[in-house]
Formats: sequence, structure tokens, C-alpha cells
Amino acid sequence: MNNETFEKHETKQVFALLIVFFIMMSSILTFSFSVFIMQIILGFITIPLIMKKNYKTARIYTIIFVVSIFFVFLVYLANQMNYGSPYYIGGSDDLMFEQEGLDVHNAGIYNPFKILELNILPNWHNSSFFVVYIAVLIKFSNLFGDYTTFLPLMINVYFLLWITMLFEYFIRKYAKFSDLKTNLSIAAFALTPNIQYINSHVFRDSFNLLQIFLIIFLVDKILSNKNYIRKIFFVLILALLVYTTYFTRTNALVFAGAICLFIFVEKFRFKKSYLILIGLPIILLSNFHEFIKLDRFIEGYSNYILNQAENGLSAFIFEQTLLPFGIFLRTVYAFITPFPNFLGLFNNTSSVLYDFVFLLIYIGVLFQILAIPFIIKRIFKFDWLAICFLTLFMGVIATTFTFRHIMLYYPFMVALAIDAYIETSKRRKIGVLYVGGFIGFSLALIYISMKLLS
Repeated sequence: MNNETFEKHETKQVFALLIVFFIMMSSILTFSFSVFIMQIILGFITIPLIMKKNYKTARIYTIIFVVSIFFVFLVYLANQMNYGSPYYIGGSDDLMFEQEGLDVHNAGIYNPFKILELNILPNWHNSSFFVVYIAVLIKFSNLFGDYTTFLPLMINVYFLLWITMLFEYFIRKYAKFSDLKTNLSIAAFALTPNIQYINSHVFRDSFNLLQIFLIIFLVDKILSNKNYIRKIFFVLILALLVYTTYFTRTNALVFAGAICLFIFVEKFRFKKSYLILIGLPIILLSNFHEFIKLDRFIEGYSNYILNQAENGLSAFIFEQTLLPFGIFLRTVYAFITPFPNFLGLFNNTSSVLYDFVFLLIYIGVLFQILAIPFIIKRIFKFDWLAICFLTLFMGVIATTFTFRHIMLYYPFMVALAIDAYIETSKRRKIGVLYVGGFIGFSLALIYISMKLLS
């Protein structure tokens, strides 16, 4: 082992110590022994995974961990100061999930199907397993004291790390990304302020994206593993994952299944045109859309957004029928959401910390807008990465589109942008950035006009 390799090995040990330090400090700041025990358990899983990475990648994961811990406290305090409670807008789905989790815990039934059948949750509920998950956390907390919202928030930090590790595996194997492209992609995804903001609430999006990626990972292992005993083991775990994912977000199985299909195509060199010719008629002629409750998702989430929105840009977009123009408007909206409304910040002294969070988010969205030309350019390669992004992107904006659901397609979008940026010459980069800037300026004018007219 030469001196440079030895020094990097020693530094990686410092990364592990740094993570342990933040586990200790964050647990103390939550005043919760259950948070400490849970972080010890998750740390024993996560730290060895990070230590297996090369020096630069391990450093990125350590930074992601530290920033994620920081964001959990930042968003918690910002919500507390602005709304008087740590929940999104003072209490939204996150508060509902905790209240329902308490109901399930009190009932003592942890089967997601049974709690719907027995009307512990309403039978239309579309995320009963996530409520079961919260109920299990409440039960775990009661072993050491009282439940705290910090428990699922801290677990989300580890979920984000695992999601990023799985995504790293996918883009190395199927997109053939170099170390540079991989490291930039995972850092840009996990450190994006909007992703951190979503991950710092008790939403099901991080949990569900982890389920999707685990399904894809297991299918990859089943296809590539020659040991039949391992195959059987992976199939059993996969069946359990599919069951729990169905009761977390039904249409997530479509996203996972589609990407698994693309992996199959990539692995066995099946022609994409044949896939379309075979798959499209099956989908159109079957009751597949009823199985995934597509109509309910489109109508329900469109109405939800309209109820949440003011008479502005988002209201105008979601009032439009999906076809022929609604899908185009939603595409544009997805690329720029949440639109950077800098003029709305720091107008109230009581919401300074909350506005600071959104300042960070808006700065992140500015980079996202500048990256639009790179993303569009890269899509035209129409390879595995582009098809995965388009599937998730179109699936989200056509069905369950709220600001939280961008997390499902965001890693693929970031990877497209990074790949296109690195592969573009310096001269063309400047031109493309000018185009991105022009798009951003034009969209700002449209946004301001809509606000003034509303």
C-alpha cells in the first residue's frame, strides 16, 4: 500500500468517525433515545456500505449524510417557527400519516390489507403500508419512551443514502457512467435543496422510491445470478416488496416494472421497437389502467392541486384536460417547479428561517432551469437512461403530480443533465447555457404575468 492509498484509507476512517459523531449529536438534539437506537442500527448498515466505496465517492456520501442531518433540523425549525408545528404547511399528509399510524398502532393490526378491510383506514386509502410503517415506528418508540416526528425524519436520511447508492449501481452498470459522471450525478441529486426539503418531511416519497429501486435491484440480481438458491431467495424478497409497494403507492409498481423491463431489454439486446409493438396493444386492450387506478389518480391529484393552488399558473395548468395540451403544459411546469419567486421572500420577520429554506430551493431550481437544454438534448439519445427518465417523468406528470413526486424521476433527470453537460464542448456549453437563461427569463415573465392577471 503506497502512502497516497494509505492516507486515503485513513481519511475514509475519518468519514466513518464523522458519521458516528453526527449520529450522536443529532440524537442528543432530538432528546430521543429511540432516535439514537434507530440511528445506531441504521449506521451499522450504512457505514460499511460507505467504507466500501472509493475515496471520492465515500466523501460524497459523507457530505450527503451531514447535509441531510442539517436539513432535517433546518426544515423542522423553519416549519415550527412559521406554522407552530413541524409539518408541511402546518399539517398536511405528513401529519395525517402520523395520526393514522397512531390509529393503526392502537388497533394492533399491522397487515395493510386487513386495516382497510376492517375500516381502521378508509377503504379508498392508497398508502396503507406506509401508515403501517409509521405504526411500527410508534411501537418501536414506545419501547424507549415517546414517539417523536424526528424518528421517521432521521430514518429518511438513511433512506436517501440507500436510494443514492442503488442509483449509483444502476448508472454504473446500465448507463456505463464513469466515476466522474457517477459522482457528479449522485451529489447533484442528493444535495439538491428541493430533494432535501422533501426528504425532511414525513412523506412516503423517499420510502416509496427506495421500494422502487429495491425491486429493480432484485430483478437485476435475479437475472444476473446463476445460483438458483440465491435466485429463489431474491424472488421471495421481491414478492414481499411488490406486496408492500402495492399498498404504499400502486402506480409505483408500474414505474418499477417498466424499468425492470428496460433492464431486461438492455441485458438481452431485445429491440425496443418490438417491445413497443408487443407492449402497447396489451396495455390498451387490457384493463391494466383500472388495476393501477389510473383514472382515479389523474382526477384525484388534479383536483387536489387545484384545491391547493391559487388562481395562478398552477391552477391554469391543471384545469386543462390532459390531452392534447395539458400534458405539454405539465411538462413545462415540471421542469420549473417550484418556480423561484424571490420577490415573495423575506417580507415577514417571523418567517426568516422558512424563507431561507426556500431561497436555497429556488437557487437549486435556477440550476435546474439552466439544465433544461442539456436534458432535452440528452433525451434524444433514447437509450436506457433516457427511456427510464421519460417513463417516470411522463408517469408522474400525467397522474400523481405534486411537488413531492418529482423525487421519483429526479435522479434520472440529473444524470441526463450531467452526462450531456460533460459531453458538450466548452463553446457549445456557453451557447446552451444562454438558451437555458433565455428560457428561464421567458418563464419568469410568463409567471409574473399570470400572477398579475390572477
